[in-house]
Amino acid sequence: MKKIFYSVWADAINYERIKNGGESHWKLFTFAYMSVFLGLNILAILTAIRFFSGYNLADKLMEQLGTITTNEKLQNLLWSMIVMFMPGSVINYFLVFYRKKYEYILKNYEFKNGRLLIIYVTVTIIAVFGFSLLNKFTR
Repeated sequence: MKKIFYSVWADAINYERIKNGGESHWKLFTFAYMSVFLGLNILAILTAIRFFSGYNLADKLMEQLGTITTNEKLQNLLWSMIVMFMPGSVINYFLVFYRKKYEYILKNYEFKNGRLLIIYVTVTIIAVFGFSLLNKFTR
């Protein structure tokens, strides 16, 4: 699993640096969109849990936020930040950017010309929308 994670990151970093001319800004840009996609993976996992088990973990987490505020929009914002974006950002920071781990990744994982990145993004989007639609039409 770690090898796949680092292979996708190597593809994302190299794609941004080589194909998009992002030599000066690749760190921030790649960190931002990869954190969003990791957050979407978390959302896909939550919707898959609901589909397969019927247990809605997302609602249980939302109930906990109800003790903080009654404003629904603020609850939704807090939920997305706490459940999706913060974990994705922390994981990516510590596994890729902490102590310049990206140097090791770039040295040991080859550039696949963006193919792994495109597969990762496509599978993530299909999983999120697929499980969401399955939950909507089967529940």
